[in-house]
Amino acid sequence: MRFARLRVRGREHYGLIEGEQARLIRGSPFGRWEATTQVHSLDSVQFRPPTQPLQALGIGGNYADHIAQAEATSGKAHAGRGIQPWVKGAASLIGHGAPIVITREAQEVHYEAELVIVIGRRCRRASKAEARDCILGYTCGNDVSEKASWEKDLSFWRAKGIPSWGPVGPWVATDVDPTKGLDLIVRVNGQEHHRTNTKFMFHDVYDIVSYMSQYTWLFPGDVIFTGAAGVSRALKPGDVVEVEIEGIGTLSNPVVSEGLGEG
Repeated sequence: MRFARLRVRGREHYGLIEGEQARLIRGSPFGRWEATTQVHSLDSVQFRPPTQPLQALGIGGNYADHIAQAEATSGKAHAGRGIQPWVKGAASLIGHGAPIVITREAQEVHYEAELVIVIGRRCRRASKAEARDCILGYTCGNDVSEKASWEKDLSFWRAKGIPSWGPVGPWVATDVDPTKGLDLIVRVNGQEHHRTNTKFMFHDVYDIVSYMSQYTWLFPGDVIFTGAAGVSRALKPGDVVEVEIEGIGTLSNPVVSEGLGEG
């Protein structure tokens, strides 16, 4: 199934995606729910971030071809350090179609296309086997990051946490398995910039959830960015960046300057 969070006629709802339509549901994917008779075309609704998380988390250094770039921009060693969690900040999240805003202070803002885990039930100190039951599904994510200097800060709070720098969506797919390998593609203005597959992750989704749950509670709706691959590139106002993941869908967001979109 594919669950989306939608704004319809000024009100927010969860919906079940059925082809080119969304069927609204009563309840939420994190508990009891039932389908309604209310159906809307996808071009008539506004996509919101597919969950309202308490936490937006991430890890870095999960693909070999991205580690060198991360080390060069941050000045920190990434290889061989195991799972390295960080906090993205829930305030950075936006949905499919919403603008990525390049703030006036930022010098070089890059896309980072990633698979995102969506937690389905509260968990703490989950084993790798137990982590499977803690995951509702997966969505597409873009860990937008300032690369000129901010990643050299002591934390990623500034480099990755700016409002609008966390596009996620368009929905949560519950019936895919990233450990079996899903193609992940990033395009800018329709041109493919990089292609990888989730089978190349150093740490799979169950390792990540299990590890993070050893140190904190994970709650229904929390999202975890699982790391970018390849060498990312800078974005500029007027660009449109797409993250496509096999079996999930395509997340698309325009890029604007501060003052022209939601900042």
